[in-house]
Parts: sequence; structure tokens; C-alpha cells
Amino acid sequence: MDGRRSGLMRALVTGAAGFSGRHACERLAAEGMDVTAVLSPRAGRAGERRPIAGASRELVCDLTDRTAVRSLLERARPDAVLHLAGHNAVDESWRAPDLTLAANLLSTVYLLEAARPIAGCRIVVAGSMLSPRPGEDLTRTLHPYGFSKALQVTAALAWHHWYGQQVIVAEPCNLIGPGGSAGICGKIARWAAACEQRCAGGAAPPAAGGGPAADAASADATVAGAPNAGAPAASGMLPAPFRLSSLDERRDFLDVRDAAAAYALLLRQGEPGVGYALESGTLRSLGEVKDAFDRASLVPLRWEIGASGAPSPQPRSAGAVRGLGWRPEIPFGRSIADTLQSERERLAGRS
Repeated sequence: MDGRRSGLMRALVTGAAGFSGRHACERLAAEGMDVTAVLSPRAGRAGERRPIAGASRELVCDLTDRTAVRSLLERARPDAVLHLAGHNAVDESWRAPDLTLAANLLSTVYLLEAARPIAGCRIVVAGSMLSPRPGEDLTRTLHPYGFSKALQVTAALAWHHWYGQQVIVAEPCNLIGPGGSAGICGKIARWAAACEQRCAGGAAPPAAGGGPAADAASADATVAGAPNAGAPAASGMLPAPFRLSSLDERRDFLDVRDAAAAYALLLRQGEPGVGYALESGTLRSLGEVKDAFDRASLVPLRWEIGASGAPSPQPRSAGAVRGLGWRPEIPFGRSIADTLQSERERLAGRS
């Protein structure tokens, strides 16, 4: 279908096979857009991966290849671009800061340049809540990931200033919900679903407990945890306890489906040159996250709890996007329950 002839807004979504990307494609299509899903070459061959719901077509492109990006935009000729692709793991950024910068900064610059000849093309670039706030010294950024996202956002706004491109920045907080998030709630959901599966297979249910802390292996480094790598996890044995750095650290969690709704709104109505914080407006402790999973789980869960003194971030105002009429609609408890159910279905082979 030719979106321009049919009158539909033609939207190109990068990172379409990812956690946010799949939800975004589905939402944009539901709002009447003709969606082109852009996939990384690492996403696997067609026929081996799940189709992208809502996408009228899927294109594969290495966004760190300048020539390939130009060819992609010349072929798609979008009215709007939602740029969600990139590296989003703090631990990986420490190991390969150059690749993180290429994935987050260079891909954005190549997209902006390739879109520049397309008159009226609107671009939403997804930044990160882990970027330094305006006025902060970039050389003091806590990790290469945050540094790369700060440069990404700076470049996006600079292209608006220099060339008048209709570039909008969205900076989401910790996104949760069904679909395989790499964040803390996604990790807990996969672990809890494995606990349920082991118990259903005849293992004794785990008892509640506590213990030492662990650091993260996700974008929100001070929040995330993982099953205790030192505990046995052989076939027939229960997964090790999940390790939380503390119960007191607080974060803002937003359902990814609400974020997708915000992206769709910003593509249509966002003001170019403006950054929009996407927040639920409620800071929740890791203790609240733990309690929500305890309520949603079909079996008792074992935890190891540390005493991290890592600071909680200052809340940001989502007033700008709320001024456009956006409000988060999905309650936190439902987000957790849906996340866990999604992992149950994945383990059962239904997704």
C-alpha cells in the first residue's frame, strides 16, 4: 500500500523487533498509520522471527551504515520516523563504548541526515532518563551508555536548530509490561515464570527469604538484579533466589503501552525542538516491585535483599506531554501481572 496515495501517515519505526518497538508498531497501526518496521540484521531472517504486528512491511538495515540508512529512507520516504533502535544496556556500554556510541549516536545522525531531504518529515528520537540533565558535565556521566544517550539527544536537537528539521525528543523512564523487557521487571518476570514452571514440574515451592545484594546488568544499573549466579540451577532444581540491591531505591515505572501511545501523539502533535519526559508521575520502591510480583506469582518467591545506598533519581515533570492530552492509563499492578503472564506464555511456547 502506498501511504501517500491513501492519505495515511507513513511511519518508519526503527528497533521494531525490540520491546518498545513491537508495541509502538502496533499502536501506530491502530491509530491509522502505515507502518514500516526497520529491523537490525541481528534480528534474524524472515520466517525465523515473529512478524511485527501492525507493520505493513519489514525492512532490514544496519543503522550504523551511512549508505544503508540513506538507501532505507529513499526507499521508505516516510512522513514520520520513530527512532527506538540502539544499545540500551549499561554493562555492555562499559565493555564496548565505541559500539554503544555508534549504535546510539551515529545511527541517529545518519537517520537525521537521510531524512533531511524529505520535506515535512517528523522525527521522534527516544532518549533515556539516564542521560545527564541539562547543564550537567558530560565528562562526569556515570557510564558510557548515559554519555551516548546524552550525545544522541544533543545531536537531535542540534539538527532541529541548524536545519529546521521537525525533530522531537522523548525521554521515557523505566518501561515495563509484556513483551520481553531487558529491564528489572522483565528479568524478575522471567525468573518468576521459571519458578512457577519448576514447581509445576514437581519441585517443592521456594520459601520467601532474603540475603545479600547484587548490581544490575540492565539500563537501570542501580535497580536491577539477577538470580544468584552462585546457586545451582540444574534441571529439576529451582531457580536461585532473585537478588535485589535494596528495597528502598525508588524509580518511576511506566507501562510500555502507555509509552507507545505517547510516541504516537508526539509524532502527530509534538513541538519540534522540545524534549518530552515520559513518566507515570509515581516513584515506587523496589519493595513495591517485589510485593507486586509476590501477589502476581502462583508460587511463593525467594529473594535476596541487599542494603544498597544508591540514590533515587529526582522525579521529572511530564507536564509537556500531558499538555497534549496524554495520560498513563495502565495501573502498575496490571503491568506487573501482564509482564508475568507474557513470560508464562513464552515458556509454554505460545509466544
